[in-house]
Amino acid sequence: MSETRQFQAYTKKLLDLMIHSIYAHKDVFVRELISNASDAIDKVRFEALTNSELLEGDGDFKIKLFPNAEKHTLSISDNGIGMTYDEVIEHIGTIARSGSEAFAEKLKAAGGDAATPDLIGQFGVGFYSAFMVAKKVTLHTCKAGADHSVRWESLGDGEYTIEKGDKTRRGTTITLYLRDKEAPRVEGEEDEDHEVFNQDSYSDTWTIKRIVKKYSDFIAFPIVMDVEKHEHERDEEGNVVEGGKSETKIVEEQINSGKALWTRQSSSIEKEEYSAFYKHLSRDWTDPADTLHFHVEGAQEWTALLFVPEKAPFDLYSREPKRGLQLYIKRVFIGEDIKELVPEHFRFLKGLVDSADLPLNVSRETVQQDRQVPLIRKRIATKVTSHFKDMLSKDRAGYEKLWVELGQCIKEGFHYEPASKDKLADIVLVRSTHGPGWTTLAEVAARKQEGQTAIYYLTGDKLDVLQNAPQLEVFRKRDVEVLLLPDPVDEIMVAALEKYADLPIKSAAKGELDGLPESAEAAEHKKEQEGTYKPLVERLSKLLADQVKEVRISERLTDSAVCLVSEENGLSAQYERMLQAMGQDVPVQKRVLEVNPDHGLIQALAALAERDKSDERLGDYAEMLLDQALLAEGAPLKNPAKFAQRIAGVMAAAVGH
Repeated sequence: MSETRQFQAYTKKLLDLMIHSIYAHKDVFVRELISNASDAIDKVRFEALTNSELLEGDGDFKIKLFPNAEKHTLSISDNGIGMTYDEVIEHIGTIARSGSEAFAEKLKAAGGDAATPDLIGQFGVGFYSAFMVAKKVTLHTCKAGADHSVRWESLGDGEYTIEKGDKTRRGTTITLYLRDKEAPRVEGEEDEDHEVFNQDSYSDTWTIKRIVKKYSDFIAFPIVMDVEKHEHERDEEGNVVEGGKSETKIVEEQINSGKALWTRQSSSIEKEEYSAFYKHLSRDWTDPADTLHFHVEGAQEWTALLFVPEKAPFDLYSREPKRGLQLYIKRVFIGEDIKELVPEHFRFLKGLVDSADLPLNVSRETVQQDRQVPLIRKRIATKVTSHFKDMLSKDRAGYEKLWVELGQCIKEGFHYEPASKDKLADIVLVRSTHGPGWTTLAEVAARKQEGQTAIYYLTGDKLDVLQNAPQLEVFRKRDVEVLLLPDPVDEIMVAALEKYADLPIKSAAKGELDGLPESAEAAEHKKEQEGTYKPLVERLSKLLADQVKEVRISERLTDSAVCLVSEENGLSAQYERMLQAMGQDVPVQKRVLEVNPDHGLIQALAALAERDKSDERLGDYAEMLLDQALLAEGAPLKNPAKFAQRIAGVMAAAVGH
């Protein structure tokens, strides 16, 4: 006969595991306790809507911190809802029982609506993070409207003491008795800022300010602290009196901004406000080139505030760039440089995402692994791409300026996000033979000639070399535009894109030319030339057999004597050099040497080959033709010294020496 029983837990061991395993960085205990205080204030505000007596005249909501270096303590106090004796046992004395979660469920059962406050805590474990840095924690609390207060105390060893007291001010105060100054520190232990962890620092005013600024700067309620302020004697005009009296006063200072810019309507935010926030966020001294601020509702609810920098970040193309967006959940900082939120090709974006319903895992440091994060990332990619397309049509000059800085990075999307290639193709800018400026693929397609059935491109190392490449001569003759692509990533782009506007994208330096407008007379003329120059082509093919795949009559050339082209499915010279620069072993790619039968040099060589088939000079001439083709495309020569000697010999013979 079977029976159902409950798991048994060794509470002390379970609590120890939670304290030391849930959070990756000790600083976050401040964030957790402040978030709990914020939730408590939200609760009393909400309940006061139907029972104003709960506030008892104390509607000045705030969270106050009391670091005390002498006593080696840190206290966090709020004037929120507070707790009764039974609620402390239920929510603090029961591990992972969340008061915020229970409150939200209660409201839901009662038919809560949009007025329900956004509560941060969900799992009820944030309070126990205090034991990461404290040897003892005490809690004093008084529930709004209750007739008693409660004092709770624990050493974090699995036990606690609790007692009732007289009614006090509404709210909760948590006091952490920090671990002893002489307590041993784990060697090499570091906090999130890579500073050696120092237990004493949590009773230091400046340390607490730094942590609050980082994690809780945008909490909606003021976070305050008493600080010393030196005041000097001043005259009637407000000037400091030299040698006058001075005194030190204790004043209450707000240490969080409380102004989450992204929570406001974009129409109410001035450009200067966006710029100031960007500079604060990115530590850049220039204004952003563009700003995207949008809110998403539906299955997910979140807000994004994104900035496009004016200049490419210095580490944009480094091996390990610092990239990603900041992640907030209901204004509470979760992490920075969350790379999962932004596609690799938009890694230059700065900004943040604030989610209203992204579930908090038990460990907030791993929240970015949640399955909803890729959906946010995809939506951001779509929104940014659409924004750039709109900018391209409405502010061409501005977009061209942006493209000069970030275009190479955006084109990486054809590799990282191949499913988005068609959308990316609409925002790509390229150079072409049409003119000196930038052009779009749509504009190139619109300018195609009658009878043209493909879009052509040419890749290389430098734009000026491409502009004068011999492979382009026939395209200029027939007024066919060719894309000029000097960036290494362009090889990946055209390989991924394959076609645009139903036109295949083909290399001007690969395979036989087809898709070009051509007359019947031109086709017949080519056939005749192949017969006439067959002896020369066969002789050159034999002489260069170790270096080229074949020699053939060219359709591409009108002015130059020779050029090199790759096979239809072979690697381009640019791509081959790029792979070699990356240290990859690339199989030897023999290319095709094309000769121009209308060029005087080729005609002279054909006559020489016809007169004397054994003339040894043809060997040197064949090598020089190959070197000419390499030079024309900016490629290195195999033997520059030998080429120079051959040139000198030919020149000497030409001047009769």
